[in-house]
Amino acid sequence: MEPKKGPDKEPLNTRVLVSTSRRLGWFTQEYGYSVTNVVDVALQEFFARNGVPDVDSNGEIAE
Repeated sequence: MEPKKGPDKEPLNTRVLVSTSRRLGWFTQEYGYSVTNVVDVALQEFFARNGVPDVDSNGEIAE
């Protein structure tokens, strides 16, 4: 059986406010989402609202 493979991901390390970390922890426990998924969705929404271009099929910024 082949291992389940999702989209390519890479590590992202950052520091956040303690209050943000606690809210994130509460949300992930309450709703069963992973931190990775919450952060990815939040960043995607932030980028969309701020006009950041998408990435093309080659992984490059499509301007």
